[in-house]
Amino acid sequence: MKSLAQIRVFCVPLLLAALCVAACATVSAEPASSWRHAENGRTYQVADQFGPDKLNYKVHWDSFELDETADSGRSVISGTTYLRSCDCAASQRPVVFLFNGGPGASSSPLHFALGPHARERGAATFPDNSNTILRAADLVFIDPVETGFSRTAATDGTSRFLGVDGDVEAVSAFIHNWVTAHGRDNAPVFIVGQSYGGFRLANLLPSMGDINVQGLIMVSPLLNASASASDLGNVFALPTMVATAWRFGKSSIEASGEAEAWEIARRFSETELLVALEQGDLLDEWEKQSLASEVAAMTGLPSDLVLQANLRVGIQDFLETLLAGDNLLISRLNTAKTESLKPAATNTDRPAAANDPSLGLGRSNKILASDIAAYLTDMTGLDQGEDYRSLNLDANFAWDWSGASLELFYADATPRVADFMNVKTDARLLVFGGYRDLATPLLATRYALTHAGLPQERVELKMLASGHSPFDEDALRAPFADSIYTFIQTHTATMATKGEQSQ
Repeated sequence: MKSLAQIRVFCVPLLLAALCVAACATVSAEPASSWRHAENGRTYQVADQFGPDKLNYKVHWDSFELDETADSGRSVISGTTYLRSCDCAASQRPVVFLFNGGPGASSSPLHFALGPHARERGAATFPDNSNTILRAADLVFIDPVETGFSRTAATDGTSRFLGVDGDVEAVSAFIHNWVTAHGRDNAPVFIVGQSYGGFRLANLLPSMGDINVQGLIMVSPLLNASASASDLGNVFALPTMVATAWRFGKSSIEASGEAEAWEIARRFSETELLVALEQGDLLDEWEKQSLASEVAAMTGLPSDLVLQANLRVGIQDFLETLLAGDNLLISRLNTAKTESLKPAATNTDRPAAANDPSLGLGRSNKILASDIAAYLTDMTGLDQGEDYRSLNLDANFAWDWSGASLELFYADATPRVADFMNVKTDARLLVFGGYRDLATPLLATRYALTHAGLPQERVELKMLASGHSPFDEDALRAPFADSIYTFIQTHTATMATKGEQSQ
């Protein structure tokens, strides 16, 4: 059995130490002088897939100073805002706040998936993004402390905002103060969180009671951060392992497609495997060997490895073993991706999962994006004099979980979503999960959503043939954006109709 301190789950786009549940305090507004605002005043245009006319919009960059300690100054949290210029009541126009995960990830993945510009990394260009959801709502992409241009006050990078509680406090402060500063106190609000951002979003909700939150959107979310410490973690991971083995021609499963292979493995995992694992050391030896042979055949792994693992095959072992004969390592974040088992640019001083093929970190613990810095300078006039921190593993490694509020040491944040939705009876939840995601396995997401008292009639789970980031799949980029756009548009229209009827 693993201890909570040993658990490390990988969430895009960097390492996630998934351990505890946050306590969320309501954050009061700070003086306007705590804001820094950058805007060049220009109006831009973009054509999108959701209407024939081009969208006019302006871009803001806002930062908010956070109280740290008397002797270390103030930390800063910041974000990029896109405001549509239209003949509409700005105070009533929906606003979407978006953030990625990590911890230590900037909002750049969602920013350039759903904002009015996409990002072509190799060319360092930012073409118009026809999949932007700006037509449905104004967009605010939040960069948590030590990502993007958000910074801690301490020069050594330490901060109480690099932790579960402080991170929630900082993001809550930004949302509250943004709403006030932009005159959007009564506007319908939607919040999007990916990966660890799902955990952040769930823990953020107790402080959102005074915000008009109408919808929650989670992309490959971490929800139950303690499941991987128990046999449930193995139950959740197996279907994705089997679907991966099937796709590479290594599984004994007979299926017509990836989704069917996953479903066959899910039924086995939640019945025969679960019952066997529950017996622990009391499991009959003959039954153990029989199950080991079955698991090995389904996953394409050697029977000896499954037996040595006591039927509990580790995710990293699977990723390194399945295609070892071809000298290939499979990506945890997207099991359709592979690279050499021993790539030249790796860092042996950090966990193996940090060398995931989908991350592209090399030996550095940071990904610094000079092109995003230049983009923000061009769009808003902002000149920070440094590169944008797209990804920061050092923030992840410094993350403080000790101050979190534990519920009998069971770190499941999903009940906070249920509490919120059972009070806000009009709020809806949209969740995306991928068959190819071993960072936050799809079955783990489904289990969390169905075991926390959520109002199921207001919860939708979209199961996709994707990895951790569905917007990275060419075939899913437009449908992903369309699902979110429709979710916002439909719910906003429904609430508007309700408002008219109540009058």
